[in-house]
Formats: sequence, structure tokens, C-alpha cells
Amino acid sequence: MKPLGCLLPLSIPYGAVVGVRNRLYDLGVLKTGRVDAQVVSIGNLSVGGTGKTPFVMHLTERLKRLAGARKVKLGVLSRGYKGSAAGRLLVSDGRRQLADFMTAGDEPVLIAQHAPDVVVLIDRDRLRGAEHAVADLRVKLLLLDDGFQHRRLHRDLDIVLLDAEDPLGNRLLLPAGYLREPVRSLQRADIVVLSKASGGSDELSRRAEKLQEIIKKPVLVTRMVPKFWRRLNQSELYAPDEIAGKRTTAFAGIAKPVSFFNTVRDLGADLVETLPMSDHCPYKKRHLDYISSHFMRSKSEWMVTTAKDAVKLPPILRFLPVYYLETDMEVVFGEGVLDQALLKVIDTAV
Repeated sequence: MKPLGCLLPLSIPYGAVVGVRNRLYDLGVLKTGRVDAQVVSIGNLSVGGTGKTPFVMHLTERLKRLAGARKVKLGVLSRGYKGSAAGRLLVSDGRRQLADFMTAGDEPVLIAQHAPDVVVLIDRDRLRGAEHAVADLRVKLLLLDDGFQHRRLHRDLDIVLLDAEDPLGNRLLLPAGYLREPVRSLQRADIVVLSKASGGSDELSRRAEKLQEIIKKPVLVTRMVPKFWRRLNQSELYAPDEIAGKRTTAFAGIAKPVSFFNTVRDLGADLVETLPMSDHCPYKKRHLDYISSHFMRSKSEWMVTTAKDAVKLPPILRFLPVYYLETDMEVVFGEGVLDQALLKVIDTAV
């Protein structure tokens, strides 16, 4: 259901529950558990669309680079949203992938494929999952994916992402708005990230500095940079602008598919069909029939989607010209602040 302002009366009891819960944690009435590892939480205030998973993948690479010769075993703990696993599940042991998207959910599988040397597991009980990662898998530095609201697990660094194009929406709590918590909850964060930004570096720096003055927290700005197109289930790679001028059908089952469609347009595609799918779409037969029929009717040359969607597509689609876009996350502003914070947790974890 899309948040609507007319649902404001329902946001009042929701806000009251959230407020009481946070207050109980602040007072120590509700206890926070610790594990013998450094925990970095990546989360948000709003529902979906802030780019948490790309940021987690970016952090795995940045942490390995900053650690250098120091061996720090990394792990990622996710809730496994839309996966069928009811309890704890090891998605990757840092050597091989052990679960598919139907069981684990699309985001943990995408992370496992991106960082095959990193332990990836899911557990909706985050404290239990963290204890398992540390005691049984010997993880020393744990990234908590979508962890801002999971206060039962202590974290050593709290990073909160806001969509740079619409940081706080209408500032209302669910279900009248998109916010899971009030804006004042940003005070718990150590670093705030304006993610998926667009515009010039000078403009983005000014926006970050202005937000820093308001919230009194370090602010980063990131943007997504197209890396290459990959042909589904094949090794073929193509430059981002290879799509320029081609009749294209685009589909995406992410929180904000319009952002992907705009990227495809910006790369020069002749975008003749845009097919927004439900977030975390499972791509069953009816979905594939729908997409394929639009592709055929449009007489498109390419069918494109996101890397997050690609992990759920069946091999049969290799017979169609299906491509997915690999991207890199670039830190436009505040890189030094991020590296300093990450080096601190690395030094403690060693």
C-alpha cells in the first residue's frame, strides 16, 4: 500500500509504539546484546529505495582495501526479506554460495555473488545471527544490513542512508508517510549518507554541508555509476553506452524502478517499454510471460534489468537478449570521514 496523508490518524499509534520502544532502549530497560566482533549497521529511516544493498557491497570492497595485509574476516548479516527461510540460514561461507534467492531472498544472494570471500547469513533474530557468525564462523567484522531499527544488537558504527532526491518524503510516519521512525532518530546515527545523488560535485557538496549544519552529524554523498552491461547467464560484457540508440524494453522489481528507467534513458537507449514490477518480484511464469510479450510486441533489440533482478531470472531467458546493468557506488563527498570511521573498526577488530 502506498503511504497516504489521509492515513495520518493511523500514524499516531504507530509513532507512539516506536517512541516508547526507543525510549526503553535509551533508558536501558530493553537490553542490547554485544558480540565479540565489530558491528557496522547500514540502515535507513524510510521504507526501501535508499540503496542499502549497493552500499553494503561497496563497504565490503572498501573494508578489504583499507585492511590491506591485515586479515579481518568479514561477514554480512541480513534479514532475508522475501526469502522462504524461517530461521537462520548460511547463504555463503566465504568460499561458495550455499542458498538461492527463493530461500535466502534476492539481496543476500546478490551480496554473496558480489563478495564471494565474505560470509553472508540471514537471521531475523539479529542478535542470534551475530552470535552464530562470531562463535561458529569466526567473523570479526560484521555488516548488519538494514539494521538501524534492530537495536537489540549493539553496533560500533551506525550508518543511515537517505535518498538524496527525497531524503524525508512528507516527514510522516507509516502508514501516512514512508518513515519508519521520526526524523529525530537520526541523532542515533554516527554517519548519514545521501545516497543515489545526481548533479555536480560542487552542488552535492553544498547540500551535504547544509544538512551537516542542521543535524550535527557527518554527512556523505554517494552516486551510482554505470559500470557495464552483462548478458544474462553469459560472459559477454558491454560498455554502458553500448545501449545508445537501441530499441529497449526495461523492467525492474525494485523499490523505485523509475530511477533505473531514467538511467537507461540517460545512457541513450530508445526506451520503448518500461515495465515496473513489484519490489522483490519473484519472477514466476506469469511475470516472465508478461515481460516477454511486451518485449516481442515492442520489437525491441535489448531487454534490460537491474543486477538485483537478474539473480532471480531463470536460465531459459538466455535465449533472449537480456542484459543487466552492473554499477559502482562512488563517494562524492565525505570519503575521508568514512575511511576514518572504518579504519577505527578495523583496528579494533584485528
